[in-house]
Amino acid sequence: MPQGVLKVALVAGEASSDLIGANLINDLKTLSPGCEVVAVGGEKIKATGVKVIQDNEAFSVMGLFEVLKDLPRLLKLKKQIVADIVSFNPDVFIGVDSPDLNFSIAKSLKKHGISVVHYVSPSVWAWRPKRVFKMQQFIDCLLTLFPFEVPIYQDTTITAQFVGHPLATRIPLKVDKQIAKQKIGVLEQKVLAVLPGSRNREIRKLMPLFCQTIKQLGLNDEWRIISSNVNQDKVNMVQSIAAEYQLDIQMVDSATELLEAADFALLGSGTVALEAMLCKTPMVVAYKISPLTWWLVKTFKMMKLPYYSLPNVLYGDFLVPEVMQKDLTIDNLTANCQQVINQPQQKLIQTMTAIHQSLLPESDNQAALAVLEFIEQRRENSAC
Repeated sequence: MPQGVLKVALVAGEASSDLIGANLINDLKTLSPGCEVVAVGGEKIKATGVKVIQDNEAFSVMGLFEVLKDLPRLLKLKKQIVADIVSFNPDVFIGVDSPDLNFSIAKSLKKHGISVVHYVSPSVWAWRPKRVFKMQQFIDCLLTLFPFEVPIYQDTTITAQFVGHPLATRIPLKVDKQIAKQKIGVLEQKVLAVLPGSRNREIRKLMPLFCQTIKQLGLNDEWRIISSNVNQDKVNMVQSIAAEYQLDIQMVDSATELLEAADFALLGSGTVALEAMLCKTPMVVAYKISPLTWWLVKTFKMMKLPYYSLPNVLYGDFLVPEVMQKDLTIDNLTANCQQVINQPQQKLIQTMTAIHQSLLPESDNQAALAVLEFIEQRRENSAC
């Protein structure tokens, strides 16, 4: 373990990385008592008690075109974050996911001689694989969530290490749906989880489609429609849209508990799809970005794989249905939902369980151990 007070700066730019960042902070504080942390994060990171220099809601922007519109504001925020971190003078900067944000910060901090760990590999296996050679200019160590990602960096100067996925540790290999339903107050009914995402734009784009799809499915009283989101403002947005379509929807605090209880999930792409898979919940995944962003992706062949949701990437094929872009219609969503709801689930659950097993780390605090080992090596090298 590194000797002396450990100083860490961490940036988790969105809701999904907030959980990962919070877990890492708690483990670092356990393994290195007295360590000082400054962070950009959300509610989960705030709950760790560290000094939060910026709420990550400020970076809740999705898509290339959307980012361009908000660029002046984002650049100003980024400049202030860099200044705060340089003033703090940490032993290491840890960027958690959000490569567009964290890579920019990392480049600036490297000029000040600050070591950089990036936690969560960008999707170089699906988008722009040659990025790895540019990444080595400003990233010293990379912690990956998936074992297949480590070999991708073998021809670079980046030290890559698989540390497991925190969600794989938190969610049991075998989920008891009945017990999970009791936790959220459901007894005999089936549960349909509706999770359009945590970004405002995602909710506005997907929730109306999800509501209309559910209405078209014509589910009877055997089903309970339930949703969850990261804060009250987003909960209010989901409820408001549901009310517009006369959809009776219940809200619960924990998306994880909801997915553990759910018999089926209709959701947006991202970490939530992985979480649904770990909860052994059959699903349909939807995704829609701006027409301009989609045109750029297709024109410049930025997408290598024919699928984009994490369950399918990990499986290497279409394990769960994906409905995206121009195909994202109420009729297509309804047809895919009906197919999944009506098909036998045993083989699907067995496959999900096998993938879950592959994502477990050697120890629950593997990422924190990797960070501490990296810092110790840096200190030893600088002392030579």
